[in-house]
Order: sequence, then structure tokens, then C-alpha cells
Amino acid sequence: MEGLTLFQAVLTVLGVLVLAYYCSRLLGKQWGKTSQSGSMRVLEHIQVGQNQKILLLQVKDKIYLVGVSQAGIRLLTELEGDFQAAGPLDLSNRVQPPFQELLEKYLMPHKKKGGDTDE
Repeated sequence: MEGLTLFQAVLTVLGVLVLAYYCSRLLGKQWGKTSQSGSMRVLEHIQVGQNQKILLLQVKDKIYLVGVSQAGIRLLTELEGDFQAAGPLDLSNRVQPPFQELLEKYLMPHKKKGGDTDE
């Protein structure tokens, strides 16, 4: 037995990709169930560092701001007011500058520093 043929190698890679896809879907569904139980919901979360998050939690009728890091979980404050989970952002009205304009904006300072010219 010399090894895998090209066809067998392609089938193996495809099989691994299909399994990875279904495993990620399964894990996503499980996380969704755990992040929204009957009496507690994560309204918002933001990543503020590599292993640090700030969570906006609703526990029954109270709202808490919680910091999560490798050192542990810390209650930052209890908030007053009515908060709702944010839906997807509507960016349809936002004007996007042309790519060429952005490219020139960020490349021009580098060209001046390096002494490169277009001539």
C-alpha cells in the first residue's frame, strides 16, 4: 500500500470539512440555548481585550453590567432603565467612500516616509 491516491485525499479533506461544519452548527445551537435561559439573558456583549469581555445581563427584571476575564467574573454595576437586545445594525443609509480614495488616504503617509515616488 503506497498511500492515499489524490481522489482519496480529496474525499478525506471534504469529509473533514463537512464534519467541521456540522460540529460548528451543533455547538452554535448549544451556545444559543445556554445564553438565553428562562430567567437570564445576555443583552449585549463586547470584546475589550484578548480574553476580556463586558456583558450586559438581564436577570429577571434587573440589568447588570459584568466584566469577564481570566481572573474571573466581576459585577461592575447594576443599571437602571429599560434595555432591549440590539438587533442587526442597519447600514443601508451609510455612504461608503470609494476604495481608491481609502487606499490613497492610507498609502500616502507611507510613501512620503519611505521616499518612494510614482515617477
